[in-house]
Amino acid sequence: MLTNLHPPKVIEFALAQITEILKKHIEITSLYYFGMQSSAQGTHNSLNNDASKQQQHYHFYLLLLSKHIPSNSVANLPDIVHQDSGGKYTISLLLYMPKQLIAASDHNKYFFSKIIQSGGLVEGSPFELASLQLSQIPELDTKGITNYTRDRIAIAKHCLNLSAKGESAELISAHLIRLSFEQLCLGTIYAFLHYHPQHHHPLYLFKLVQFCHEIPINVFSENLFEQSPLKSIFCFHHTELRYRNSSLFSVADLHMAHSYCQCLLYYLLPIVNHQLQTLKTASHENEKT
Repeated sequence: MLTNLHPPKVIEFALAQITEILKKHIEITSLYYFGMQSSAQGTHNSLNNDASKQQQHYHFYLLLLSKHIPSNSVANLPDIVHQDSGGKYTISLLLYMPKQLIAASDHNKYFFSKIIQSGGLVEGSPFELASLQLSQIPELDTKGITNYTRDRIAIAKHCLNLSAKGESAELISAHLIRLSFEQLCLGTIYAFLHYHPQHHHPLYLFKLVQFCHEIPINVFSENLFEQSPLKSIFCFHHTELRYRNSSLFSVADLHMAHSYCQCLLYYLLPIVNHQLQTLKTASHENEKT
């Protein structure tokens, strides 16, 4: 939703700057904008009693289509945008070749078609849905969405419970917490967007969850990914199990990470269940007509 805090001209200016940064590193066939978050950080100098100044930050959700995609671009390009904009802009980037959209699963095609139809074209040529085979999509598989989502939630619960057991080594607990967080995010994203993310960095997944539904900062904040050792736990990679010492994290650190993950799980559970029920009701209504 646009407000007086971020009117269209502000968004257009920000998107133009982001586009120029991206064009230096990738050939853009089409660039679509489909969402934004903004936040302001106040500063105050108590020495000279300066009034607080607001430094606005914008996070954009973008779909970029390119015929040539350098390796690891999904991870690298957002980092470049953040760095080159001085931290003012960040992006969640969906990056695909047109032929990948053509070959996408039916569920993912719902999300892609909605972006192309309802999102804003920022750069390049608009795509016709028919050319991407997005014009005729089968009916939504509500049962498949429900089963996938509930499986992810069940795994998230199980991993979180295992991580809290005293007999688990610290490294295993960290791995289980990270896995629980990932599965919870994947289930939420699929329930709302019917989309399988192409990138699985925890912060990337969390930003997509925030796109699906607002997460209060007292429940779970993206600032946790900037705090050590919480960042190391939530971003824990399974390869660490091969090389790291078992006492890499303290019990207190793991308890804190577990608490945050559990808080997010309890918050999202009723929201995800409500979304699944909404899909089921809509499916039944369609069957009657």
